[in-house]
Amino acid sequence: MKSRARITVLTLAVGLLIVAGSGLFSSFVYDSLWKQSVTDVLEVTVQGQNALDTFFEKDLDTLDLFADELESQSSDDLARIDEKVALFDHNDEGATYLCVNLDTGRVVRSSTADRETFITDEQIAEIDQHGDRNVISPFLDETTGVNMVGVYEKITFADGTPGLVRKARPLQDVADRYALSFYENAGFSYVVDQEGDIVIRSSHRNSNRTIANIYDLVDHEGNDASAIATFRAALEENRQGVAKFTYLDSEYVFCFTPLASTDGWDLVSVIPNDVLMEQANVVLQATFALCAVIIVGLLVILVVYWRSSSAHRKQIEQLAYFDQLTGLASSAKFELDGSRLLQGARERAQRRGTDARGMAVAYLNIVDFKLVNDLDGYQRGDEVLRELSAILRNACADGIACRSTADHFLLMFPYASRDDAAQRCERIVETARGIVAAGKPLVLHIGICCSDDAPDVTSVTELTDRARIAKTEGRRARTNVCLFSASMRDDMLRRADLERTMEAALANGEFFPLIQPKFNVDGTRVLGGEALVRWNRPGEGIVSPAEFVPLFEQNGFIVRIDEYMFERVCQAQRERLDAGLPVVPVSVNVSRVHLHRSSFVPTYMRIKNAYRIPDELAELELTESMVLEDLDAAVAIIDELRQAGFRCSIDDFGSGQSSLNALKELPADELKLDRAFLFERDHSEKEEVIVRTVIDMAGKLDMKTVMEGVETQEQLAFIKTTSCDMIQGFVFSRPVPLEEFEHLLDESAEG
Repeated sequence: MKSRARITVLTLAVGLLIVAGSGLFSSFVYDSLWKQSVTDVLEVTVQGQNALDTFFEKDLDTLDLFADELESQSSDDLARIDEKVALFDHNDEGATYLCVNLDTGRVVRSSTADRETFITDEQIAEIDQHGDRNVISPFLDETTGVNMVGVYEKITFADGTPGLVRKARPLQDVADRYALSFYENAGFSYVVDQEGDIVIRSSHRNSNRTIANIYDLVDHEGNDASAIATFRAALEENRQGVAKFTYLDSEYVFCFTPLASTDGWDLVSVIPNDVLMEQANVVLQATFALCAVIIVGLLVILVVYWRSSSAHRKQIEQLAYFDQLTGLASSAKFELDGSRLLQGARERAQRRGTDARGMAVAYLNIVDFKLVNDLDGYQRGDEVLRELSAILRNACADGIACRSTADHFLLMFPYASRDDAAQRCERIVETARGIVAAGKPLVLHIGICCSDDAPDVTSVTELTDRARIAKTEGRRARTNVCLFSASMRDDMLRRADLERTMEAALANGEFFPLIQPKFNVDGTRVLGGEALVRWNRPGEGIVSPAEFVPLFEQNGFIVRIDEYMFERVCQAQRERLDAGLPVVPVSVNVSRVHLHRSSFVPTYMRIKNAYRIPDELAELELTESMVLEDLDAAVAIIDELRQAGFRCSIDDFGSGQSSLNALKELPADELKLDRAFLFERDHSEKEEVIVRTVIDMAGKLDMKTVMEGVETQEQLAFIKTTSCDMIQGFVFSRPVPLEEFEHLLDESAEG
C-alpha cells in the first residue's frame, strides 16, 4: 500500500510538474515568438526606411542636375531659366520643379510662367533652419492646392546671385507609392518628425487619419508614463527601437527607426499585438492540448498500475531476490536477510552473553568449473550448479544460501564454535564430491569468517570480504576449508602495500643485488657467483625475498625485476672489463613467467649486447620445477639462449620430482644440486652413491656441477671426495654486496 501511495503521489507530482513545465514552456514560447515577430516587424520597418531614404536621395540627385543647369545661367535670363524649369518638369513625370531668386524673391515655375510669384520671408527663414540641401516638410502648394513633399538645394547663379531650386511631389503619391503597410496588410506606418508630428500618414484602413501627432495614440491612461517618456526620447534622439502601448483597449506594437536622408524624421510602424501572436497562440494551444493528453495518459497508467502492481511486485521480487537458475537467494537478498540475521545475533549476544551463537559467512566456489562447461557443455554445467545448490540449501536450512555469481556461492549460518562452522563446511565438501563433472568428483574451496574472528565488523559485506580472503588463502595452501584469521587480512594489506610501492621502488633504485660466490672445492678461488635480489625499503629496511618474490611472480612484476637484476650485473661486469680487472660468470635467476613471453630471449639479448658482454660471462638460471613443467618448451628455450651466447644453469636440481631421464635431455651448461642432496651426520652409503652418481652423470653430459647449501665441514669433506666443480654455501661465504664480491674476486685472482 505504501508503494501504491508513493506511486500515486509521484504521478500527481509528475502531473503538476508537467502543468508547471507547460506553463513555463508556454511563457518561453510566447516571449520567443513575440521577440521574433517584433524583430521581423522591425526589419520590415528598416526596409521601408531604406526605400524612403533611397527615394529622397534619388530626388536630391536629380535636383543636383537641375541646380547645375541653373548655376550656369544668369539670374536675369528668365527665358532661359523658364526653359530649363519646363524641360525638367516635362522629363520627370509627377514632379514639380521651381527656381527662386533669393535677392528678389521671384519664383520661376512652369505652371506660373504667365504670371509672377514671389517667395515670402517666412518661407526663406524656414528653409534656412534645415541647411543648404535637405528634404522639405509637407506643405500646401498654393498654386495647385495640393499637399506636397520634396527636396531643395541652394544655388548661386552665374552672375553671383543667390538662388534656390526645389523638386516636389504630391504627398499622397509618396504615401501611395510607399504604401506604408505590411505584415499581410495588418500593420501600417507613419513618418513623424522629432516632435512626433505626423509628416506622412498611411492610407491603411486601420490607421487613425485624424490625429496630427503620434503621441495622440500613446498618451492615454493605461500606458506607462516611463515607457512613453522612453519612446519620446528615442524619437527625439532618432534612435531605433520597439515599444508596446494600449490604444482603444487594444495592444499595439510600435517599431521605429530614423530616416537617414532627412533632418530628424522617423518611420514608425504600428501593428496590433494579437496579430503578431497568432502563431504563438497556435503553439500554445497545441502545448496545452498535449499537456492535457499527457495528464490523461498518466491517469490511465496510474489506474493500470494499481490493478497490476501486486503481480508485478511478486515478479520483480522473484527476479531481484532469487537466482533464476538455482532458486537460491540473490546477492541483494543475502545482504538484506543477512543484515537482519547478523543484527539478531548481536542482540542475542547482548542478552545472553557468551552462550549466544554467532553468525558465520562462508564463501565458496567450484574448482575448475570452466572445465565442466568446456568438456561437458553448458547444460551439464547448469545441472551441476543446481545439484550443488540443493546440497547448500539442505546444509544451510537454519541460515541463508546464495548464488553470488557464476560458480561462486555464499552461506550464512549460526555456529557454536569455529570448529562447528568448519565441520559444517567440510561436510558440504564431502557431499559435493558425490557430483561427478568433467570426469571427476566436484571439488570446492570454502573460506569462512566467523563473527567472533572479526569483532570490529558490522556488516554482511565486510564478513563476506573476509570469507573471500580466507578462501583465497585456502586455495594457496591447497586446503578445501579455511577459517579467516586477522593475520590473513594483515597479509593481504601487506601485499597490497608492497604492490602499491613496487613501481616507485624500482624507479628509485630500492632493489639491489647480493652475490652468492661460487668457490672451487678448496675455497681458494672464486669461480662464479649468483645474483640474489634484495629490497631495501625506506623506513622499513630489508624486505625478505620470500615475501615479495612470490607476490611479484603472481602479478608479473618479477619480469621487470629479473631484467633489472640482469642489467645491473651486466653493468658491473662491463666496468671491470673496461678496467682490465678479472671477471667470472655471475648468474641471474629467471622466473617461470618469462617462459611464456615471446619477448624473453630478445630482451635479454638486447641487454647483453648493449653492454658487450662476452658469451662465457652471461649466465641465466632456470629452476628445476619450471623446466620439468614443460620439458619440451624448456629445452627449446635453453637451445635458443645458448645460441644467443648465454650459459644456462639448472637451479634447485633434486628439490622436486627430479628425473635422471630428463637430465640427459637438458642442453644446460651447469647443474646446481639442491641442498636436499646433502645429509647430516647420520647417513647411509646409498645416499653417498646417489650424490656421486648425479655428479658423475652431469660431468659426462658436459655439465659443470655446483653443490648448493654447503654449511658444515663434514659436508665439505664429503664433496671434496666427489668430482663436483664448485661449492656455494655459508661454509665459504654468505651472499655479499657487489663491492665485497668484487673484493673477494680480486683477492682470489691475486692468490
